[in-house]
Amino acid sequence: MNDLRDKPFALIGVHVGGSTIAELKELMEREALPWRSFVDVGQAAAGRIAKSWSSPSTPTFFVLDERGVIRHKWIGKTDPLVIDAAIEQLLRNAAADGDEREP
Repeated sequence: MNDLRDKPFALIGVHVGGSTIAELKELMEREALPWRSFVDVGQAAAGRIAKSWSSPSTPTFFVLDERGVIRHKWIGKTDPLVIDAAIEQLLRNAAADGDEREP
């Protein structure tokens, strides 16, 4: 994932299971998670992120394109190969769109 750092997408994890910020940071360090993650503090699935992003459980993953549009969403444990395939397709589409925009 780190080799995709400058590519036109964002993978975001959302933790809505009642974790604290410190618990999420510890998990991210322990698991060496390379994506940004956010946490709703307090009662599980009742925070602002969970409600506004329709994120009912942890983990929930979102892939956003270069314009910030949510292109994919997975709720619960997801096969990393599925996420990788979605990101690869998004990058291929972005490259093709870029070719069309060039003179």
